[in-house]
Amino acid sequence: MTNTNKLNKALWTNITQLKLSNKEDAPVRFLLDKSPFDENDDDETSTKNTEYVIIGRILPNSDIFKKSAFQIEMKLTLNYPFQPPEVRFLTPIYHPNVDKDGKFCHPLLTKATRWKSGTTLIDVVKAIVEHIDNPDIDYSVNLDIGKEYMENRTEFNRKSLEMIQRYRLSRN
Repeated sequence: MTNTNKLNKALWTNITQLKLSNKEDAPVRFLLDKSPFDENDDDETSTKNTEYVIIGRILPNSDIFKKSAFQIEMKLTLNYPFQPPEVRFLTPIYHPNVDKDGKFCHPLLTKATRWKSGTTLIDVVKAIVEHIDNPDIDYSVNLDIGKEYMENRTEFNRKSLEMIQRYRLSRN
């Protein structure tokens, strides 16, 4: 079995799990908007890809962020599942763990030593939601927002809600 076939099988399994996570009673909710299998590519075309992109919406649970869904992009290289995906927020969010370009910083995704090949995309989505709901200041990519989160939560909440109001996405 070629690497591409192994990737496609692992990816198909992971995307099926993501599709099932859209139910109300799912422990973490993810609304799949686009996957590599949506396109009507034949097998010949799909073997030429050097990366695969999955786009969907996470639904955080914290008091502030539960008012909106946030669209994210997960890029997987041909080395997936042996290397973590790159995660980027497409919906603007005021958060210490997300940089101005939307790149999400989390130890699972940034430290190769923490990534295990058995880590699923559902595990990645769970980690993202957990860190959006409970920011990890140790992995702040925006130190000013991280400091504000720690020292002036009222102002952080105000700015977060302002951005949510401006860029709100449906949770359905």
